[in-house]
Amino acid sequence: MLRTAPIFTNHCVLQRDKPIRIWGTASGENEIVTVSLNGCSVQTRTQNQKWNVTLPPMPAGGAYQLKISVQKEEIILSDIMIGEVWLCGGQSNMEMALINSASPEPALETCQESHVRLYHVCKRGFFDEAFYQEETASAWQLPERDTCAVWSAVGYYFGCLLAKKLGVTVGLVECNYGGTSASAWLSREMLESTETGKAYLKDYALGMAGLSDEEANQAYLDYCEYHENWQKKCAECYQKNPEISWEEVLEICGENRYPGPSAPINPLRPHGLYDTMITRIIPYTLRGVLYYQGESDDHRPEGYEILLSCLIRQWRKDFQDENLPFLLVQLPMHGYEDTKNMTNWCSIRQAQETVYRNTKNTGLAVILDCGEFNEIHPKNKRIPAERLYLQALKEVYHLQEEDTTAPLFRCAYPEGSRVHIAFDNAESGLELKKQSGFEIRDDSGEWHPAEAEIHENYISVFCQGIPLPTGVRYAWYNYGDVTLFSKNGLPASPFQIILSGVNE
Repeated sequence: MLRTAPIFTNHCVLQRDKPIRIWGTASGENEIVTVSLNGCSVQTRTQNQKWNVTLPPMPAGGAYQLKISVQKEEIILSDIMIGEVWLCGGQSNMEMALINSASPEPALETCQESHVRLYHVCKRGFFDEAFYQEETASAWQLPERDTCAVWSAVGYYFGCLLAKKLGVTVGLVECNYGGTSASAWLSREMLESTETGKAYLKDYALGMAGLSDEEANQAYLDYCEYHENWQKKCAECYQKNPEISWEEVLEICGENRYPGPSAPINPLRPHGLYDTMITRIIPYTLRGVLYYQGESDDHRPEGYEILLSCLIRQWRKDFQDENLPFLLVQLPMHGYEDTKNMTNWCSIRQAQETVYRNTKNTGLAVILDCGEFNEIHPKNKRIPAERLYLQALKEVYHLQEEDTTAPLFRCAYPEGSRVHIAFDNAESGLELKKQSGFEIRDDSGEWHPAEAEIHENYISVFCQGIPLPTGVRYAWYNYGDVTLFSKNGLPASPFQIILSGVNE
């Protein structure tokens, strides 16, 4: 039987101005398959009952018919648009549905005018009959109230802004899963290529030690039942007392066993979702990737830069585009009463910025000011979407250069008891909204609250009683004040710089 890959359905959006890759299966061997779109036809032959073709780049337009034929079989897909296609990757903050975000009604009321469409990649962590049934039933969705309600809020708002700006249909490929480490989105081979990746594989192997697959799977199913009840108790705790500490939650609810035991059916396992989600959509032609993830790697923040770099490299190879743009969302403030002064999220944010600086065709949406205390899922998703949109305009479409990127640390030089700090992307000037967030390091390695003064597009930081600072940092905590902004309203990215003296 002639079939296309599941992502090719009625209403699908294909990427404009780039080679369009289309693939599928057929029952015969060495049969001629013809694919036609917008007046262009391409032929290929089946090999091992598989076929794939590449259509030449086409301008934005539609609606078209996509025809695929072999001998006496033919598939006709209708209402095909050629526009801009973005993959929405990451974990729960990218996954959060529009209906669950802040004030969704205005967006839902006008969604039919948005010119945005979406394809949900089947969200199952292992292959079984239910997986294939769900994948077969998957389809590109039009922007109706009921469909948009469960679309990625970040993705939808981004798509609306982009469609309006460019005047083309925007297609979103939603490929995300809550609670996932970046290791879940990498192949086993890529994980084995670095010590960081091997550490995740080792954790999984230790969890499977002495267990058969059946025993491990049963343990995971038992965990799912336990965790569902635990989540309900936890939600009740925060509803009754939003300021409750994590220790108090554990006392009331019992042990938090997330992310569950190692098991072949645990979707959060290393390379699990790469195997069951990414491989199902490659090599679909994309304009770029929106990537909002990192929260679930905060237990191993020192390795996140490597993981994220590997992920970009892996996906670019798999999607057959070495220049595929990646727009990264830097994690916002987050903390509970007893964890807000920790710094593991600082390392994740720094890794995200470092990858942006060192990797071509990337963007960085700084949303430091979008965090919510005691809530790992900030509800206002318009702001992250708007900042991703600004990055797309600058880094991908080259339509706007200024006022699109947050201030980023450029350099620091000491002068007596002061440290002067210059920034990139501060052409419009800097604004300090409150005297907090800055710290100076003394010659013994201790950090002290400091004051800051604005001088056009640079700042001076000092602390009374410390004549020779050995370091300076800003917003170096999981949760706290966000005080430094450019005058265009974008928050500065946090930083920590050691000048001299005692090493960290």
